[in-house]
Amino acid sequence: MLLDRRRVKFWQRIVFSFMAFLMAAFLVVGYSGVLNGCTWFNSAQEDVTETLDQQIIKYQTATTTDPTDVAAWLSLAEAYLSRSAMREQGSQALTADLNNAAAAYVTADKLLAKQKGAAVKKQRLDVLTSLAGVYSQLGDTQAATTAYADITALTPKDPDAFFNLGAAASTAGDTTTAMLAFTRFLELDPESPYAAEVKDWIAANAPQTTPTPTPSPTK
Repeated sequence: MLLDRRRVKFWQRIVFSFMAFLMAAFLVVGYSGVLNGCTWFNSAQEDVTETLDQQIIKYQTATTTDPTDVAAWLSLAEAYLSRSAMREQGSQALTADLNNAAAAYVTADKLLAKQKGAAVKKQRLDVLTSLAGVYSQLGDTQAATTAYADITALTPKDPDAFFNLGAAASTAGDTTTAMLAFTRFLELDPESPYAAEVKDWIAANAPQTTPTPTPSPTK
């Protein structure tokens, strides 16, 4: 039973980074559906959406005026992300807002990558974490894996970064990347409470090799 509980916690952690973002969006969309019949709520929602529309236009203009303005790109991404929470779940408008948010985050990260300093590194980590969350909500687990890989490049000694990369890669079906990430995780944090479960995953997903038969001795 103890092993079963540990395994449950292990897999809960694997999906946590994906589910946390999705749950937040679901709550917003869910409450929207519950209150959909309330006139006052619909009016307030329209006001918020209109405000976000205006913000998006504002930040689009700012990024066009100065394509190197990191703050404008980040504000644009956040505005798209906020508006996506107002969209109907599964709608094309929701997908479009999330894709636009991802594109803005990617541009911001590319601009930050040209700069140096601890503050810039911290900002990049925040941007990449947000980007991974957006990709997860879009269901693009391979793109989320790439974002987590960029995070490990910035924090090569952070075991959690490699765990998250392994989790994302395994979810995306990228066993090779997950294997490398989980192996590095164990090297960095061999005493982790998740170490046993990670080892089990590695053992279960390791390439199977066919043993070479021993030739019979010649007489």
